[in-house]
Amino acid sequence: MHTPTLGYEDDTEISKSEIAREQLIEAITLFLQQKFLCAVTLAGAAECVFAGLLNAKGEKAIVERSVEAIEKLREMTGLAVMENLPANKIYKQWNTTRNSIKHHDKNEESIVTINFFDEAYWMIKRALSNASNLGIPISNEIDFENWCILELHL
Repeated sequence: MHTPTLGYEDDTEISKSEIAREQLIEAITLFLQQKFLCAVTLAGAAECVFAGLLNAKGEKAIVERSVEAIEKLREMTGLAVMENLPANKIYKQWNTTRNSIKHHDKNEESIVTINFFDEAYWMIKRALSNASNLGIPISNEIDFENWCILELHL
């Protein structure tokens, strides 16, 4: 069912890759303005869309490739990397913040403790990786990377 319009503007036809690109650009802009909470939300949405687009092409998103690398490291070294958590628990752990600020279930606490800076940084990095693998340029990626070099000495 189509939502009735208020008449302010016409409907827009847009690709999901363009939606995710715009979300990531805005997430980086917010990050650079130190608005980390909103940056997590937008970067998380972009990361998820880019991951879905990669999967639709038969390719793996950064989190899937990272888990594969962890599993390979475990096999090669016998070490309990990531506490030997199964893949689904690793994904859940990596997405805990994104999900906790998007949803609330009746059995959850209403107060959360989150390092919004760290979460925004890593979600942006994940989204940038997926965008790169899709060949989608992000216009302010260099601003983000330069900020990280100057401020974090990375």
